[in-house]
Amino acid sequence: MSEGPFAVRAAQVTDRDHRALQPLPGAPGPNVDAPTVGLTEPVRRVTPAISVCIAVRDRPELLVTSIRSVLNGTFDDFEIVVVDDGSTVPAQECLAAAGLLADQRIRLVRQKPSGISTARNTALRVARGRYITVLDSDDQFTEDGLARIQEFLTETGSLWIYTDYEELVGSSARVISLPSYPTARHMLWSVLTRPRLPFKHSGMSIERELLLRLGGYDEKLPIKVDVELVLRALANGVHPAHLGHPVVRFHRHEGSISRRRIAGLSVWFQLISRYTRPRVPGLALVIKTVRASSEIGKWAVSALGR
Repeated sequence: MSEGPFAVRAAQVTDRDHRALQPLPGAPGPNVDAPTVGLTEPVRRVTPAISVCIAVRDRPELLVTSIRSVLNGTFDDFEIVVVDDGSTVPAQECLAAAGLLADQRIRLVRQKPSGISTARNTALRVARGRYITVLDSDDQFTEDGLARIQEFLTETGSLWIYTDYEELVGSSARVISLPSYPTARHMLWSVLTRPRLPFKHSGMSIERELLLRLGGYDEKLPIKVDVELVLRALANGVHPAHLGHPVVRFHRHEGSISRRRIAGLSVWFQLISRYTRPRVPGLALVIKTVRASSEIGKWAVSALGR
């Protein structure tokens, strides 16, 4: 598929390119059923370089650990935007118990349960930083993680980057080194066909304006929203740059959304149909067969406890 008139490079986006992309549809603010914390004007107005955005539901201890990993890092030009997507016990309570609410860099929004895409879009609307850096609520940044990201953004001028990461399973750990791609089209086909995704959403950093103009996250999808966003960006010619350094520690456990392999197959089929548009008849069916075999195989390995 051609990169077409929407093509933009991660290293540079012109005003004309921005106008070509669609803005995030206007919508009223989130349904807040508890006081919004941290949205009042601070003593000193801050527009940080990076907004670390965390969407969470019912993971209080993990959330505190994730936030502390940001606060304990070597980089300090950031804010943390936490969107509590209807946790049974409000995230405000666990943050207060941990003594974190007094930190003006932490901004908390609580909304009624609306799903991961809506929560991430709420964070996107609330964020003030030039870049949005995603952090899953059960992951942590390495001590130099944000510093490495900011250094790479500054050196390359990139508007979208993805990074290597450290995967933790029980007491073992290994670094996952991700591939780099010469073009957005090469990466798009890799996302569709590679058994292991060639990117990690947690730790991914995107210029906020670019993400808004791409339309944010697709709120019609219940799962694979990160995959859809990346495919949409790649289809529009956005070419993410690869930072070959692990900045996030990813904990693989039984509760991980990434283990919902079978439930995500129907969404995968939708995405393959949407983003292949193959010239060769039957190619989409071949890709769906490959993807189904891959996901079922990974589900079987997980079910066996390996």
